[in-house]
Amino acid sequence: MLTYDPRSISSKVYQNLDKLKNDTPNEIDRKEQKSQAVELYTYIATWGLLRLKAEEFALSQDNKKQVVKCFFKTLGEVAFPGQPNPFLEQQGLNYLTKRDASEYLGFTGLALQVAREFAFWVEAIYPKNHTK
Repeated sequence: MLTYDPRSISSKVYQNLDKLKNDTPNEIDRKEQKSQAVELYTYIATWGLLRLKAEEFALSQDNKKQVVKCFFKTLGEVAFPGQPNPFLEQQGLNYLTKRDASEYLGFTGLALQVAREFAFWVEAIYPKNHTK
């Protein structure tokens, strides 16, 4: 059963996105990450969570791929606190395809909320005039 706590979602998104930014020294790479983080919500709403997971393996730009990986890491930490994350790597695609419709829709709803938090926090973590 998923429990909804907006504070845990917000703090996990902030922590993981901030770590991703700090692990990325190049400003151009950070701009690509910022753009990808803002687009997550629209992508999931349009194409779905399963398609985003598949896209993780198809993305050729490593910076954008890192944002998608960070997103699924965060989603797993929020959905399954203190448990192994079933959304990581290839197992995440397999996990999502084996869920019944109700459970998949529940994960999609949670993913949309996590994606909203990504769009919110990315503006604070990756400010426009930030060079460091």
